[in-house]
Amino acid sequence: MNASVRSSITAWPDPEKKARFATLASSRGLSQSKLLGLLVDAVLARNPLDSANEAQQGRAGRGDRVSLRLRPGDGKLLRQRAQARGMKFSTYAATLIRAHLRASPPIPLAELAQLERALAEVTALAENLGRIARAMGQGKDDPTQGLEFPAIVQAVERLWQQMREVVKANVLSWEGADGEAS
Repeated sequence: MNASVRSSITAWPDPEKKARFATLASSRGLSQSKLLGLLVDAVLARNPLDSANEAQQGRAGRGDRVSLRLRPGDGKLLRQRAQARGMKFSTYAATLIRAHLRASPPIPLAELAQLERALAEVTALAENLGRIARAMGQGKDDPTQGLEFPAIVQAVERLWQQMREVVKANVLSWEGADGEAS
């Protein structure tokens, strides 16, 4: 764990136990906080969790709830980016965290739908090219008869533009405000 990242554990002993704990810490030349930290380390060292236990804890319940404190201005940026991706800001934040933890950047539904439309156009283009190839294989004089090349060119241009927009949206959404990847 990063030494600069700290968290706390809070306990509420009765006043007599608190006084005894303070005396024990002082007798060892430690702060109460340091003694408690050493106790936590000792308990964890003597009681390792097995991977099955950890996996079961990860599946329990609906999911872990986390409260975040953002730096000034970051909440506004988070909301803007979430809105640009067509997502709620809390869903977007959870998605970012999940993507980072699992090294699996997601594709929002709107972008997925755009990719599905592009795939349908690629399928239509492939069918047309297949017809041309079959006609040429059969020795037909004009294998392009009945095909509308301007429509095919327009479909390729639309496909190119859609793919460009999806890539641009993804690149922008994963970059920081300073242009660096986040």
